[in-house]
Amino acid sequence: MRCPDKMQALNLLFVWKPGFKSPRKAHATREDTMDTSSDLRDAVEKYLHVRPQEVKIHEKPDDFFSINRGDIVFVDGLRYVISGTARERSLGLDDEPKYWVKYAYEVETGNRKIIKLIFHEQFSVKYGDYVIKCFRSPAKEGRALECVKGHPHFMQGHTAVAKGNQAIRVINHISGGTLLSRIENYAGTHETYFHEFLPSLLGLFLPCVQSLDVLHRSGIRHGDVRSDHLLLDKETGKLRWIDFDYDFVFSEAPFALDLLGIGNILSELVGKGERTIHNLRSNRRLTERLGSLTPEDFSVVEASRLMNWKKLYPYVPDSLNRVLMHFAAGAELHYESVSEIAEDLAYAAAIV
Repeated sequence: MRCPDKMQALNLLFVWKPGFKSPRKAHATREDTMDTSSDLRDAVEKYLHVRPQEVKIHEKPDDFFSINRGDIVFVDGLRYVISGTARERSLGLDDEPKYWVKYAYEVETGNRKIIKLIFHEQFSVKYGDYVIKCFRSPAKEGRALECVKGHPHFMQGHTAVAKGNQAIRVINHISGGTLLSRIENYAGTHETYFHEFLPSLLGLFLPCVQSLDVLHRSGIRHGDVRSDHLLLDKETGKLRWIDFDYDFVFSEAPFALDLLGIGNILSELVGKGERTIHNLRSNRRLTERLGSLTPEDFSVVEASRLMNWKKLYPYVPDSLNRVLMHFAAGAELHYESVSEIAEDLAYAAAIV
C-alpha cells in the first residue's frame, strides 16, 4: 500500500479510549432474586470455598455492576458461579476493572469460563486526514468465535442467549500468561535476549500472524491486536488470540489497524518489551545512537513507538528490520495483508 502524500505524516490520536473511565451504571430492569436452596449454596461453596446464607440469582444479567463474586448467572439454560471480575492488562490501565467481563465456573461441569456481558462503547482514531470509528461489537465477536472454532491459535467459546435475548459470549478459560509478560520478565541484557530468547518467541508468534488470515478471509477483523491479547496456553504451548469484540470502519484499508497491531507487537518483541525509547535514555552506551534517530524511524501512527531498532542494536538482521520498517513513518510501502507480513517474517525469523 503506497502512502499518498496526505498520509506521509500520520499521527494516532485517541479522541476517547475505553478503559480510562469506568462505564456508567445502566438503569436496567432488574430480575434478580435471592435463593436459599441448598444446591446453589453447595455450588458456591464447592467452587469458592465459602458457604453463603443465600445466593443472588441473575436470570437477566443486563446490569453487570450488580453481578458479584458468589452470585449465580443463568445463561442459555446453564448456571454459572461468578468468581470475580476481569481487569485490564495493559496500556497503563493495569487493574482497571472490566465490569462486563466475569470469571465463572459452570455449575454442572466445574469448567472455568469467562462470561462477557453486553457492553457498548465507541471511540475515534485520527489517522492522518481520516477519522476511524472504532467500537465494541458483541455480535461481531460472536461471528469471530464461530469462524475460528477449533483453531488452536484463538480462544474458544460461543454466543449464548440469556433472558431478554442478550447475546452473551461464554469463553473457555485459558491458563497462561500474556506474550507481553513473557517478554518483560526476561532479566538479561538485550543482546542476550535477542540471540537466545527472541528466536523461540518469533517461532511462537509467526503462526499467530498467519492465523489472522482465517478471520480476514471471512471479512472479520480481530479489532484489537496487542501483545497482551496473546496468551501462551499452558496446555498446548501455543499462543492464542483473545478478545475479538472491538471493530472499526475504515473503507480505504479495511484491515489496517490489525496489520499495524502486528507491527507494534513485532516492535515490542525486537525491543525486549519497550514501547518507547523513554526507558533507554538512561543507558549511556546508547546515548549516541539515540541521538541519531529521526521521526522516520518511528511508527507511522505512533510517533513515540520505535520501529528502526537496528539503529540502536546493530546486530538486528536487515531482513527483520525491513519488516519493521514497513510500519515506520519513513516507509514508502506498507503491508496490505497478513500474508505479506507472514511471508517476510518467516524469512527473517529463520535467520535470527
